Amino acid sequence: MTAIAFALARFKVADLAGLEKFYTRALGFTVTTRADEGEGEQELHEIFLGLGGAQPQFALIHYPNQPTPQPGEAMVALIVDDLEATIAAVQAEGGRDVTGVIPVPEYKMKLAFVTDPEGHMIELMQMLGG
Repeated sequence: MTAIAFALARFKVADLAGLEKFYTRALGFTVTTRADEGEGEQELHEIFLGLGGAQPQFALIHYPNQPTPQPGEAMVALIVDDLEATIAAVQAEGGRDVTGVIPVPEYKMKLAFVTDPEGHMIELMQMLGG
């Protein structure tokens, strides 16, 4: 048996409302769906986010009765149209610029690594013409 499609990436987070603001304001995601389910250890609150359409591509999930994993266990990579402006938006919304702009001329791109306010790593890539 094999996978037939990629569904989405998900971060387990501590501050769901704060990270919703970060991902929508700094990176342009829109909320497509919300879920609030379960009870006790299995209680969860989840926000599904999308870029440029109704299909969710990313989710933030909060389990109020479970510990949150340390950031760094997973990473999201996004292609952006203006790397420097995106880094500035990340910082303005409480994220951190980890590397600054890294030129990668052999792949006709530049990239940077940033974090959201909880420390989850995000790779930003801008493709260059030519």
